[in-house]
Amino acid sequence: ATVDLASAVPVQSVELRFSDRSDGAVVVRQASDNREIYVVAPGTNGFIRSVLRGLARYRMLESIDNEPPFRLTRWDDGRLSLEDPATGRRIDELAAFGPTNAAAFEQILEAREQSS
Repeated sequence: ATVDLASAVPVQSVELRFSDRSDGAVVVRQASDNREIYVVAPGTNGFIRSVLRGLARYRMLESIDNEPPFRLTRWDDGRLSLEDPATGRRIDELAAFGPTNAAAFEQILEAREQSS
């Protein structure tokens, strides 16, 4: 069964900024109010780190700084996607990399819901 990405509707979407902390942690902030909603502990969650490194590489090639937020979206078909509107890059199906990897991004959405 093929997934019709064009007909999927976003159920939840949040604009996020990611920044490295000196201790090796990655801080996740909600872009609208700069509120810290999640911290990727040092040495953990290699999947989140590798996805962000990949997207950051495209920003570097296009001389875009870290100011424009990324968009994490949960779709009505259950998918999670991460998009960089600044470069047009998007990972449509984070779960394609395995359920544990998708769960890492799911934790960010859950942390945001709990902190609001």
